[in-house]
Amino acid sequence: MDINNAEKNRTLIQLITYGLIGGSNVLINLIIINILSHITGIYSGITMYIFYGISFVAYSINGYYLNRKFTFTSKSSSYFKYASVLAVSAFCNSTLCTILTFFNIFSVSEVLWLNFSVIFSSIAVGILTFIVNKYFVFKDKTK
Repeated sequence: MDINNAEKNRTLIQLITYGLIGGSNVLINLIIINILSHITGIYSGITMYIFYGISFVAYSINGYYLNRKFTFTSKSSSYFKYASVLAVSAFCNSTLCTILTFFNIFSVSEVLWLNFSVIFSSIAVGILTFIVNKYFVFKDKTK
């Protein structure tokens, strides 16, 4: 197998692993946001930034350790870079989600629309975050 194909396969495996770990982060995010929404009765609007801030703490720690160990197998201590990238992506994610919660275009229940908004924004931002993590945070310095 030539190096180019090996790198493509490695990237594909990293993308799949990153997606699975990202899925666990989305699940953590959904659970925390749904609990906070249920407790407060708030399912849309600017308050989502606060809810995302709270859930960010939990899923950023989870994502860092799992991605470092399984996705990018990095030995370097890059938590600050990872947290910085994740903080920017969490802000983008919460902004997109907040905007979506204002426009319930299918007129479904607030809870269902909130969950759709969280999942959609997480996928959209997650794809970009993978690229930044691969080539900036967990960059393989041996190449």
